[in-house]
Amino acid sequence: MFIIAVLLFILGIYLGVLYDLPLKLLTILLFSFICLTPVIILKKIRLASVLIFICFLIIGIIRIGSVTAKAPAVPYITEENEIYEGYITDSSKHIKTIRLIKPLSLNNAGAAFITNQDLNIGDRISAYGKIRELSPSFHNPYTISWKWLKKLEGINYEIKGKVISVLPGKNLIQTLRNKLKKTIEDSGPKHEDVIKALTIGDMTSLNENTKNLFLKTGTSHILSISGLHVSIITGFFFFIIRWLLGKYRLLMLSGRHTKYASLMAIPFPFIFMIISGSSIPSVRATIMITVFMLSLFFERQREIINTIALSALIILFIYPHSLFMPSFQLSFMSILFIVIIMGKLYPHVRLKNAYINWFSTSVLTTVAATIGTLPIVIYHFYGVNPVCVIHNLISIPVMCMVAIPAGFSGMILPYGDYLLRLTGELINLNIAVLSCLDFGYIFPIIRPNLFEMLLFYAILLCIIFYRKKLVLSFLLFIVFPLIIVHISIVCKNRFNNDFTINFIDVGIGDAILVEAPRGVRMLIDGGGDFRGNFDTGRTIVTPILLSKKILTLDYIINTHPHSDHAGGLPYILNTFKVKTFVAGKYDVNDSKFMEILKIVRDKKINFKLWEQGDKININNDTTILVMNPWRDFPGDDQNNASLVMKFIYKNTSFLLTGDIGWEIEKRLVLSCMPIASNIMKIPHHGSKNSSSLPFLFAVKPDIAVLSSGSGIKGLPSEEAIERYRMLSIPLLRTDKNGFIQINSDGNMIIDTRTYR
Repeated sequence: MFIIAVLLFILGIYLGVLYDLPLKLLTILLFSFICLTPVIILKKIRLASVLIFICFLIIGIIRIGSVTAKAPAVPYITEENEIYEGYITDSSKHIKTIRLIKPLSLNNAGAAFITNQDLNIGDRISAYGKIRELSPSFHNPYTISWKWLKKLEGINYEIKGKVISVLPGKNLIQTLRNKLKKTIEDSGPKHEDVIKALTIGDMTSLNENTKNLFLKTGTSHILSISGLHVSIITGFFFFIIRWLLGKYRLLMLSGRHTKYASLMAIPFPFIFMIISGSSIPSVRATIMITVFMLSLFFERQREIINTIALSALIILFIYPHSLFMPSFQLSFMSILFIVIIMGKLYPHVRLKNAYINWFSTSVLTTVAATIGTLPIVIYHFYGVNPVCVIHNLISIPVMCMVAIPAGFSGMILPYGDYLLRLTGELINLNIAVLSCLDFGYIFPIIRPNLFEMLLFYAILLCIIFYRKKLVLSFLLFIVFPLIIVHISIVCKNRFNNDFTINFIDVGIGDAILVEAPRGVRMLIDGGGDFRGNFDTGRTIVTPILLSKKILTLDYIINTHPHSDHAGGLPYILNTFKVKTFVAGKYDVNDSKFMEILKIVRDKKINFKLWEQGDKININNDTTILVMNPWRDFPGDDQNNASLVMKFIYKNTSFLLTGDIGWEIEKRLVLSCMPIASNIMKIPHHGSKNSSSLPFLFAVKPDIAVLSSGSGIKGLPSEEAIERYRMLSIPLLRTDKNGFIQINSDGNMIIDTRTYR
C-alpha cells in the first residue's frame, strides 16, 4: 500500500505540472479527507484506503503547485545598467547561480548569471548589467526548459552583464573547499579536472573531450556526484566502523555491531555532501543513503523496495521538480532494478569462490542498472552503448573504489601529493582503456514517449515475474495488444499522414519541419542564436525530430545563410541522415555556412541550388514552387536572396517567405507569381520593412504565422502587426503561442494546434 501511495504522490506532481488546478479547492478537499479518514477507518477499511490514496495524490498536486506558483515580477523596471552583489550558490561551466544581497529590494532573491569565468561556490561577486525575470525562452513539446527547472529551484531572475569584482568565500565550508581545490591544483596531478569533479564536485573545468568519452562509453554518471559516490564513501566508513565494533565480541555475536555502525556512518555522507558543494543531486543521494542506513539500524533492510519508496517520497516532497531531472530518474530506476533483478537471479548465480562470485555479482548489477535505465538514457541523451557493461566494470572499480578514496586521502593527509598524483595516474589509465574500448555507441536513437517507456517496463517486469499466472495473462491480453495498436498508430502517423507543417519556437530565427505524406520529411532552416553561443540544432530541433521518430531527412532547405536560420544546421547535418541539402543563390561570406558546405561535401550529401521557376514534385500530391531568388539575382543582400517557396498539397497551399523585404514582395506581386496561399509565414520576423499591404492583398492567407522572439529591438514591429489586424488576418506567433502545428487533408486546414 505504501508503494501505491508514493506512486500516486508522483502522479500528483506530474498532473500538477500538466494542468493548472485550483490549489485552494484541493487544499480544502485534502483537509476534508484527512478529517474523514479516522472516522471511517474502523468501519470501512477499503474506503479509508482509497481516501488515503487520494490524499497522497492531492498532496503531490499541491506540493508542485506551491513551487510552480508565479514568482513576483522584478520590483522595478529600468533600462539602465546597475550593480548587483551576491554570493555564488551553484557553479557550472557556463551558468552560475547567485543569491542576491544588493540591491535591497532583491535581497535573498535567486538569479542565474551566464558566464564562463571560473567562480567558486561561496564567492561574493559584483556584476554590472541588467536584470530581468527568468522565464522560459522556448516553448516546444518534447523538451524541458532549463529556465523552467531553475524557477522551480527558486531562481526567478537572470542577470546579463559582466563581473567587476570577486571576493573568495570566507565561511568555514567554502574556505575548506577552496583549500582542497588548491591542494589538488598544487600537487600537479594528471586530469586534475576529473579529480576535482570526483571529490569536491567541481565540474567547471572539466574537459569536453573527457566528458564526451565518458558519455559515449556509458560511464558519464561517474563524473558527477551522485548516489554511487555517496554510497561508496558511506560504505567505506561503514565497513571500517563495523570492523572496529566487531572487535567487541559481545556486539558481534548479537549483531548489534552492524546496527551501530549504520547509525555512526550517517554523518559521513553529510560531510561529503557539504564538501562536494551541496548540489541538489548530492543532497538527494545523501537523503537516500541516510534512509537506507536507518533501515539497517531498525532492521528493516529486507524491505528494500519500501525503503526506496520512502527515499523517493522524502526527496520529492523537498524537491518536487526532481521528478523531471534525469539524475533523479536514473538513480532510482537503476537502484530499483538492481534490487528486483538481483533478488531474482542472485540465488541462482551465487558461487562458492569469492572472486568469481564478486565478478558475477558485479556483472549482474551493471546489467540490471543498464536495462533498468535504458529508456531514460535514450530519452535524455538520444544514444546508448550496448557494451557499456564492459566499460563500467572497468571504470567503477578504478574510478570510484580506488581513485575517489585515494583522492580524498591525498587532500587531507600530510604529503598527500603522492596520492593525488597516483589518483591522476589511475584516472589516466582508465581514460586510456576507455579510449581503446571506445566502440559500440549508437547515436542517435528515436526517443520513447511516456507511454512507450511504461510499455517497456511492463514487458520487463512481466519477464522477471513470468512464473506468476496473472503476469502471463497481463502480458498476453493487455501488454501485447497495446503494443500492436501502438505500432499501427505510429506507422500510420509516419507513412500515411496528411500534410503537416510545424513551426518550431527557436526565438528570433526560423526552423520549420514539414511532414509530407508517404513519410517524406523536410527541415527548412535550423534556427540559431544570432549571438552565436547557443546551438538550437542540438538543444531544440534534435529532440523534436527524434521524438517524432525521424532519423532521416529527405531535404534540409536553407533559405539564406544568416546565423538565425543556419546556425542549428551543422549539428543536424552531422547527426541525422540527410538525402538532399538545398540552398538558394546568394553570396556566401558566413563562416557558419562554409562549415555547412564542408559537412555536405564530406558526407557526400546530394546538393541542390534552387531558383525562381523550379518546380519540385515531392510525390503525387505534393509540389514545391520556387519563387525567389531569380537566376540573375546579385546576391549581395542575403535577406532578399531568401528562398521563397510555395508548398502545394492537393487544394491547400503554404507560402514560406524567408526574410524577404518589401522590394522582393513588390517583385512577386508585379510578376503575377501565384503567391495566394492558405497559410503564410510572415516575412523577416515581422520587420517593418516587410509585410507590405499589396503583398498581403495578393497572398490573402487564412492564417499568418510569425516566427519571432526576444533579443532584437523592433522585431516584430508594431507597424507590420497592425497591417495584419487591418486586414483581419488571424495571427499565430511562436513567441506567444510557442510551437505551432498546422495540418491539412488537402482540401482544407483541418487542425491548428499551439503548444501554449
